[in-house]
Amino acid sequence: MKSLKSPLFLFFMLIVVITSSLIPSTQANPQLTLTVTTDKTSYYPEENVTIYGNLTLDGSPVTDGLVAIQVKNPKDQTVTIRTKTTGTPPSGTPYVGIRSLVPCNSTGGPKDSFRRGALAYFKLIVTNYDIEPREMLITVNTYYPNNVSFSLASFKSTLEGLTTVTVMLCIPVPGDAILGNSTAYGNAYADWPSSNGWPYCSEASATFEITNGGFFQSTGTITQQTITGQVNGNYNLTFQLAPQAEAGNNTIYATSRYYGEEISISTTFQVKMLGDVNGDGKVNYKDLYLLLIAYGSSEEDPNYNPEADFNRDGKVNYKDLYILLVNYGKTA
Repeated sequence: MKSLKSPLFLFFMLIVVITSSLIPSTQANPQLTLTVTTDKTSYYPEENVTIYGNLTLDGSPVTDGLVAIQVKNPKDQTVTIRTKTTGTPPSGTPYVGIRSLVPCNSTGGPKDSFRRGALAYFKLIVTNYDIEPREMLITVNTYYPNNVSFSLASFKSTLEGLTTVTVMLCIPVPGDAILGNSTAYGNAYADWPSSNGWPYCSEASATFEITNGGFFQSTGTITQQTITGQVNGNYNLTFQLAPQAEAGNNTIYATSRYYGEEISISTTFQVKMLGDVNGDGKVNYKDLYLLLIAYGSSEEDPNYNPEADFNRDGKVNYKDLYILLVNYGKTA
């Protein structure tokens, strides 16, 4: 029987093999990985929350990346929104950058002091360095001296290519605001991190004073870029929960973009009511029973219950009992 493989067929197959060997293999896109976690799973109001994580590309630490962090409370309200670096700020020109952040009056004049109950204004100079239009979200998040985030303002728009604009944002200063030096953090994002928006540029910050009296006109401005000083692709953010922090699950959204790859991730932590030992959202006889079991104990004792130690002083005593009784009957 004659072979079905004619000389012409064999020649054709030889050409295919040779051609295939000359074509370089296609490499997969680099894999960007982002982690996010907290130092504890639950907190009481006025406790510090530390958020941290790591950014890697193909398993190697990214030491010049940016990570956006947005925290939302159980009512879906943003508690804080910040941008942290994973080492040093990126060296390249961003698509959109914040050139300055200045506390000011309603007409844009520099001002570094605001009264309780007044309006605080912040002027940001923002540039789109790209030739294409860019969707942008500009935020200003203000913090008290004790690192409690107390207010947030935002502006969302499309910025044409190679364009610089001035954005004015207004934040009300609470009538019972903590007096002293406070800080404003300005950031630019492609969108809210909760909508997978990633940070365009490093965070800008400026300090201002909250007073109980008159205004003070500044002769200059204080503007700086915030650098975390982290290494090995790590980032972290610590803030203090407000005394009136909503009980329930808070959601953390973290996003990043590096070498064209985008990534987003989320996690949760719980804010517990003071007096709620068992975490069921109610302060009642069950919590009183658990506290009485641990009453008189300290951290080294076997019956010590850290969930009954509301003031975190390492002891369960009359102070914690007082906190429970003050909140008795409350529900989340």
